[in-house]
Amino acid sequence: MQQIAATITEFKRRRRTFYVRGILPVLLLILFGCGVMWQGLPDDKPIVLLANLIIFASGIWYVISAKRYYRCPACEKVVVPTKADGRPSDISFGIDYSPEECPYCKVKLS
Repeated sequence: MQQIAATITEFKRRRRTFYVRGILPVLLLILFGCGVMWQGLPDDKPIVLLANLIIFASGIWYVISAKRYYRCPACEKVVVPTKADGRPSDISFGIDYSPEECPYCKVKLS
């Protein structure tokens, strides 16, 4: 029972770290990129290119931080959405933000 509580606490800590180090910088980069793009429209093409690169980099930052911080404490796999039968999705384009349990090792996460 104490191990389950420790696993849940560790996953909540990792999720909070992911929000601070993953999602918050992505939102700031996207807002900055949109601001740069707004300043460069309609005729300043190098500024618009820079804005697009900033927004693209924010997507890369999101993926890297998700793979680094949003892992199950027990099996160290990224928590992904599940199918209707509870198994991990074969084709996953994201992470499960509020999982009840890890789809791989079935450890309770919340």
